[in-house]
Amino acid sequence: MKYQELKKQFPGINQIVAVSKTFNCDAIQEVYNNGFSHFGENKVQELIAKKDCNKNIIWHFIGHLQSNKVKEVVKIASWIDSVDSLKLLDLVNKECIKIDKIMNVLIQVKMTDELSKSGINPDQLESLVLYARNLSNIKCHGIMIIGPNTDNLNIIRDVFKESRILLNEIQKKYPDICELSMGMSSDYKIAYEEGSTMFRIGSALFGNRR
Repeated sequence: MKYQELKKQFPGINQIVAVSKTFNCDAIQEVYNNGFSHFGENKVQELIAKKDCNKNIIWHFIGHLQSNKVKEVVKIASWIDSVDSLKLLDLVNKECIKIDKIMNVLIQVKMTDELSKSGINPDQLESLVLYARNLSNIKCHGIMIIGPNTDNLNIIRDVFKESRILLNEIQKKYPDICELSMGMSSDYKIAYEEGSTMFRIGSALFGNRR
C-alpha cells in the first residue's frame, strides 16, 4: 500500500501515521519507501530502539505516556498524540523548553466507557485545549480518538460521529484546533466518512503483528 494511493483515495486526510510497533527497521524502511514519513510507536523503549532507523522519519508517540518517560520521548518525537492531563502538558512543555523544541500534540479523548482506554472525558477537552494554548513550547493541533473495541459497525460509526461533533464545538472558539486523529486498520474507512483528518494504520501497512 503506497502513501500517494491512500491520499488519492482519501483526499481529506492530512496525514497517515504508520504504526510500527513490534516491527523492525527493515520493515519500517520498506513502508517508508512506499511514501510514508510519519511513524507511530506506543512504547517508549521501542521508540528509543528505532529512533535511528531512518533519520528522515517524523515520530509520533501514540501510547499512554508516563511522567518519568517524558524526557526520553521529547528528545525523539515530533508529535505526542496521546496527551491526557494538564500535568503531562506541563512536563512536556518544561522538557521542550530545555532543548528549545516545539512539540506538536493531540489531546486523547475517551469516547467510550471501556476501562482499557486512556483519555480525558469530553467535558474536560476545552480546559486542556485552553491550557495547552498558553504554554510556550506546545502546539495543540486537535484530538485523538481510539474507536470502540467491537465488530458492530454502527457503534463504531456513532462514536466517530460524536467525536467529529466534539471537535466542531471546540473549533467554534479555537478554529486552529482542526486535526481529528481517528481510524486504524480495521475502521479507517468509517472514520474518514465521519470526518477523520489523520489515520493511524499498522497491520494494513506492515502485515500481522509479530
